[in-house]
Amino acid sequence: MKKLFLIVIGCIIMSKVSCLYAQKTISDNSTHYTFMVYNVAHQPTVFDEEHPLCHSLNDCWNIFNTTYRRVSKNSTGFSGQTVEIYKPAIYNAVVKADKYIRKAVGKGEIQREEAVAMLKHILDCANALSTEHDTKAIEKEIAGAKTPELIIRFFSQVELEYV
Repeated sequence: MKKLFLIVIGCIIMSKVSCLYAQKTISDNSTHYTFMVYNVAHQPTVFDEEHPLCHSLNDCWNIFNTTYRRVSKNSTGFSGQTVEIYKPAIYNAVVKADKYIRKAVGKGEIQREEAVAMLKHILDCANALSTEHDTKAIEKEIAGAKTPELIIRFFSQVELEYV
């Protein structure tokens, strides 16, 4: 029993070290999240897609797709594979913001460099949130943001601190 207890405590400590520490600050009716990201390393990706906006986003985009889209083979039914979306509120918000930013660049409303920086921050936030276990409040807040502008505003209030 003592060994089992020590193993469980060790696993909890290890998961906290490699995950995030979130701090929520509320001021002026806006919520600001600060995540301290530990142990950032290059992750192997299943997807190898090029992001249409810029090649510098490829790594973040592929990590995002690998983390949030879980593809499994399906032997029954009409489809050969099943795609499960992990944390769908975050995934759908990032996809909606990505489409909006790409269209805005195409229309000339946003400069490409500004759009790349904005999208890189959104993808980094989403990739960091994928390792966080308790994201119900964040997912609820993101799901409440119905327009791409509100989604982008939400992610602009998220600060990542790399330790």
